[in-house]
Amino acid sequence: MTLTGQDPSLLRRLNAAAVLRALHAADELTLTQLVKITSISRATVEDVIAGLPDLVEEVDVQVGDPRPVGRPAKRYRFRAEAGHVVGVDIGPHKVLAITADLKGRILDRRRTAVTPEAGTADRVAATRAVVRRTLRATGVDSGQVRALGVATTGVVDPADGRILVSDRLPGWAGVDLPTELKGLADGPVLVGNDTNLAALAEHWRGAAVDAGDVLCLLAGRSIAAGLLIGGKVHQGRNGAAGEIGVMRAFGWYTAFDGFLAYGGSDRVFEGVQAGDAEATAIVRAFARDLARGVGAAVLTMDPELVVLGGGLSGAGELLAAPLREELAELCLFPVRVVTSELGAESAALGAVRLALDHVEHALFGV
Repeated sequence: MTLTGQDPSLLRRLNAAAVLRALHAADELTLTQLVKITSISRATVEDVIAGLPDLVEEVDVQVGDPRPVGRPAKRYRFRAEAGHVVGVDIGPHKVLAITADLKGRILDRRRTAVTPEAGTADRVAATRAVVRRTLRATGVDSGQVRALGVATTGVVDPADGRILVSDRLPGWAGVDLPTELKGLADGPVLVGNDTNLAALAEHWRGAAVDAGDVLCLLAGRSIAAGLLIGGKVHQGRNGAAGEIGVMRAFGWYTAFDGFLAYGGSDRVFEGVQAGDAEATAIVRAFARDLARGVGAAVLTMDPELVVLGGGLSGAGELLAAPLREELAELCLFPVRVVTSELGAESAALGAVRLALDHVEHALFGV
């Protein structure tokens, strides 16, 4: 039934949010279906739709559709193309930008190479350029971008998106990315740690879709961990939750040295597949070093799932299996260990999800 009460503007907002949520979750719905799903009167649903011409449209009967008997039912859909979001991953070696519509459908990806030694001005300029490239490719104006999500290495201030700590990019600590990237979107610039946002992406459309409490690792030349609790990113008071890689006693700073000495990770895993004892020992030693930090995190948060992402995730079970075995020796209960399904795009996709969460809160919240 239609909500009633003392504040008509609040009731209108509640009704509009309910209708938009229902349409956003479906491909299209009839007026009767909307009334049933929202428990709002037919007349009120029609009024809501009439007041949202930018976001809701009536669906025409398509050529070839069965001709209905009697008066055809009105059908409506959420206009996902009414706005867009962009997600950006700013890393040591690349800047990746992804444009999506308001339902999260990916429209375009653009990437540009950068070097770890690049200064702040060059990295910011590369980011602005690659975002403009993806917008041009999709025909989207910056005024149609309702939010810009940014994933970056380092500790990010949860309050204002500034980089508080960064040991991988020169001069990156102290950078105010919302200000540096201002003008690329009509909506806000939202910044998060890349590993945290990779975990968010895995929960959205990756290996952790069915898990709420997740530990996500980005493992490569450096190693970092991101935490999801109840499906939400856990940043901590300073934005530094999961930064267990700074504890040198865990061996994460030197764990990759064995790969480099052998000739690189690709050669190591090729050696493992060929049965080479030295390569197998290198992977086992790496998994042992990795498990000390991961085990501490697992014992702390007791997650449903550990997702192995980053550059080494391409090794699949060649790394996941020994890590799983090492964790079984350290932890009280077995924990599932899987490899990322999103690969090198996980952080950028997490930035898309961060932007979508903001937009959906604005559309569906009260």
